[in-house]
Amino acid sequence: MDLDKYKKAWENQPEETNKVSKVDIYKMAHSKSSSIVKWIFIIGILELIFWGGLNLVFVGSSYSEIYEELHLNALVKVSIYLHYFVITLFLILFYKNYKSISISDNTKKLINKILNTRKTVKYYVYFNLIYMVLANIVIMCFIFYDLDGLIQYYNNHGIASSAINKNQLVVSLIIAMTVTLSFMFLILWLFYKIIYGRLLKKLHRNYKELIKLEDIN
Repeated sequence: MDLDKYKKAWENQPEETNKVSKVDIYKMAHSKSSSIVKWIFIIGILELIFWGGLNLVFVGSSYSEIYEELHLNALVKVSIYLHYFVITLFLILFYKNYKSISISDNTKKLINKILNTRKTVKYYVYFNLIYMVLANIVIMCFIFYDLDGLIQYYNNHGIASSAINKNQLVVSLIIAMTVTLSFMFLILWLFYKIIYGRLLKKLHRNYKELIKLEDIN
């Protein structure tokens, strides 16, 4: 039975049966919250696997060759590993949130754990969106710093003529980076909005029900 319907049915019961049913409502909210946080943890793991697979696809690609030509491989690897490291830290926090919610034995503790989980997920989303933009901007700045090396790479691979204009190249790179980053940001934001947004809404509904339950006490 849905938690809202269960609560309405409980409110219409005789007063002497409320105490027993209130425990059942808490158990249902507790079970649902634990399940939601578990899914947040699982999706986080799948996301880490996805980023790892994506980086493997780019190894040996033209992007990797450009980074090697401009001596940016070390910087790119540091950026990738730093991303993995922070995501792993968030996954540890997700798991801790899941375990703490699973063993919460009263309403107040469960409410606090739900609030902590929602904050952690929001910080996780903010980090990924901001990091994606900043990491690409930093790498692009290093590319701008060595435009001669980039032009040489283009010439060696027949991508552009030796008469390529640096100003035109900078403008082209800025436009390409802006379009690409905007598209990636939008896709990632939509993913987080749909997946994590729905989970957080469900978690927030449980939180509101627990607050009402606590007020009745």
